[in-house]
Amino acid sequence: MTATLDTPEVIPAPAAPPRSFLLSLAAVLGVGPFAIDMYLASLPEIGADFAAPSWTVQLTLTGYLIMLGAGQLVAGPVTDAFGRRRPLLLGLSIFIAACLLAAAAPSMAVLVVARMLQGAGAAMAFVVINSAVRDRVSGDAATRAFAVLVTVTSVIPMISPAVGGWVGELFGWRPVFLVLALIGAVSLGIVFRWLPESLPAQRRVPLAFAPVLRAYAGHLRSRRMLVPLGALAGTFVYLFCYLGGASYVYQGHYGVGQADFGMIFGVTGFASVGGAVIGHRLAHRLTTGQLGVLGMLIMVAGSVMATAAALCTESLFLLALSVGFGLLGLGACEPAFMSLCMSSATSNVGAASALLGATQFLSGALTTALIAFPATLAPWAWAATMLGVAVVSLGLALLASRWSVPVRQV
Repeated sequence: MTATLDTPEVIPAPAAPPRSFLLSLAAVLGVGPFAIDMYLASLPEIGADFAAPSWTVQLTLTGYLIMLGAGQLVAGPVTDAFGRRRPLLLGLSIFIAACLLAAAAPSMAVLVVARMLQGAGAAMAFVVINSAVRDRVSGDAATRAFAVLVTVTSVIPMISPAVGGWVGELFGWRPVFLVLALIGAVSLGIVFRWLPESLPAQRRVPLAFAPVLRAYAGHLRSRRMLVPLGALAGTFVYLFCYLGGASYVYQGHYGVGQADFGMIFGVTGFASVGGAVIGHRLAHRLTTGQLGVLGMLIMVAGSVMATAAALCTESLFLLALSVGFGLLGLGACEPAFMSLCMSSATSNVGAASALLGATQFLSGALTTALIAFPATLAPWAWAATMLGVAVVSLGLALLASRWSVPVRQV
């Protein structure tokens, strides 16, 4: 049966993946966010230890994000050619080795290189996660699976800064990377024991330069991929506006201490978890496109409230509450756009997953480099920047909902 833009496609509901499958993917997914957030509290100590300026220390984060994004463009075709399991094991091994190198780094240059290698290893993991979900399920089932995984990525930023700060305060910044290596080793053991290969040999694509370029070009020519991909990138720009600017606003403008900042940061993170839970529940009642639009509307509303709170009041509580409301919408719509992107791919799924990851984290790297200006200027400028991002993303979400094939489970 051929679906049109006007006629919903009716398909049998796919079987839910085994619980061990999603739990294994969730364990692997935790590696990347831990590597982003866990060492943030140690940045001043790292700069003091190497007598390095702040912009050089910032390269340890920017370099990681660049490799996490760009590395997926290479990892995607590799997983399409060799399957998911073996590249994932290799990527986690690289991540562990890079963590050990970071812990022993004799200079800032070596630390930056180690962080970039961590990003390369995590890139392989992120590609495999998205691809493995698409290998097993699609449509609403994929949306629910991605909602579970987004919940993991929402919870980790609430706990990893506190864990990293505690380890750094007691033992110094180098043991933080040893803990990251341990987390990577646990994930490696889980994959080795419980995560089977999800891409059969008959569905693999030979690795060659020209077909890889054609695969990427084919995905980018599809508006069913490109439009929700733009909306998904918007959610990540919004997220990294928050992550990259919160410390400047909360600590710089409102004078919040490190301990209180960690508490506010963690509590606000609960909103995105709640959004992911809401998205999981509503996936049965709304089409994937409708769920994405609903989440974007909440993001816009939260940003309007945050901008008004910053302009009209001096209340940090109202500002943080409004930002949290926007993050609630982000948590609800992100799984929907991931599902729309991956469901548009009928072949070269690894390449499609790579485009998702590269777009997300390269946009995040660019945002972290630019958000400091409005965030240091004034709280209203920071909130207004997030509002602008949310409005543009809402427009893309409306187009994605209109152009996607509404899939109903029966």
